[in-house]
Amino acid sequence: MRFPKVQILMAGGVAALMLGAFAAGERPVATTEPRLDNKQCVDAGRLMTKRVVDKQTLFVEDGGRAALLTLSSPCANLDELDKIGFEFNGSSMICDKRDVKILYSRFSEKPVRCLISKVTPLTPEQAKAY
Repeated sequence: MRFPKVQILMAGGVAALMLGAFAAGERPVATTEPRLDNKQCVDAGRLMTKRVVDKQTLFVEDGGRAALLTLSSPCANLDELDKIGFEFNGSSMICDKRDVKILYSRFSEKPVRCLISKVTPLTPEQAKAY
């Protein structure tokens, strides 16, 4: 099967343009901190603190960012003695209520899976209150 010269030239031109655009772009600089588009997201993979505030609220902090996670109504029964875990939808970044589910259990019971109704980002000053 023979390809017309026009198609071959167009494909070669597009490839050359893409290669030139890639080469002209800035190279990413290696950093120890990942670059975030949304500075209010909490990285649950690097949590420093998770604390029960009340029966339906969990405070989480990753060392630089903090948030309050409010559980949906059927699961509003948290206690300081509960074992608390997370189930992620994608990455471990918590930016929205759909990013994570809370798992909690008492003693050796089967964990309860709870939806988050609201994620409230906190400033460093607000986080100090918790």
